Amino acid sequence: MSAPNPSSADMIAIDWGTTNCRGSLLDANGDVLDTRYAPEGAGGLHADGFESVFERLVDGWPELPVWICGMAGSRQGWREAPYLPCPALLSELGSRITQLRTASGRIVCIVPGLLYRDSNHNADIMRGEETQIAGLLARQDDFEGLAILPGTHCKWVAVKDGKISRFQTFLTGELYSLLATASILRHSVPADETDIPAEHPAFLRGFDEVISGRVPLVSGLFQIRTQDVLNGAQKDDSAARLSGLMIGAEFAAAETGGWFKGGKQGAQDGFIIGGRGLTPLYAKACELVGIRARTLSGLDASSRGLWYLAHKQRMTTA
Repeated sequence: MSAPNPSSADMIAIDWGTTNCRGSLLDANGDVLDTRYAPEGAGGLHADGFESVFERLVDGWPELPVWICGMAGSRQGWREAPYLPCPALLSELGSRITQLRTASGRIVCIVPGLLYRDSNHNADIMRGEETQIAGLLARQDDFEGLAILPGTHCKWVAVKDGKISRFQTFLTGELYSLLATASILRHSVPADETDIPAEHPAFLRGFDEVISGRVPLVSGLFQIRTQDVLNGAQKDDSAARLSGLMIGAEFAAAETGGWFKGGKQGAQDGFIIGGRGLTPLYAKACELVGIRARTLSGLDASSRGLWYLAHKQRMTTA
């Protein structure tokens, strides 16, 4: 990428996750002028280690407002940004930021996470995904419906009237990783994560087995091992089936939770916000259960969402 033009830069947006950090220099329209990455995720830093990573990330960029989302605002992060209860109006998140000043004088604004409690007093939390939903509204401000955000902890989010009304977290990605690296299945699936084609027969079979209820998840998981031992199943096929089983279990639970009604093609609109590896698999799963879903890059949604929140805050205080 060519060197950014400082005169057109308007703000700095940073998505600071558990495992990595991405900073973007944005213009007044929210378009990315320059992008930088740091390998130091929030999960591996102490509170006093964030500032040095931050200064290295933004070194040479103009002195502009800095907005951060993600785990930098967690209790174990740089500075805790308390959770806000749902329903939460996304355009007002910018008014509830936690602010700090670095030793070099830069002002940093950390976006709060969200908290949801259901009627049974079960609680759920998110931190970072709310900004990606804001990025969705920045592109389509009248969107209402379902947003699915695949990842280590997948989120299903209900959006209406510019608000997140409720959400639910599924531990799908983390469980997949644990099964693939720390269970008996580590002998049957690749050690390194690989992208799985959405049309892979083993993925489709695994998804269908669980979503239909024909094969219980805990039984289907062990069948991956038996197919390896008895039939010499290829590791890539085993990984595809494992992914199908796990995502199928997530969608089955989501259907039970009232997130969609299966079997009604085109009955519900939605967005999938995520990375290139998981988005196609979730898009295929949505197609199979009758959710008409479009896709949006999670990285783009984060930077656009931070711009959206900062822009709304400026309008409020102007």
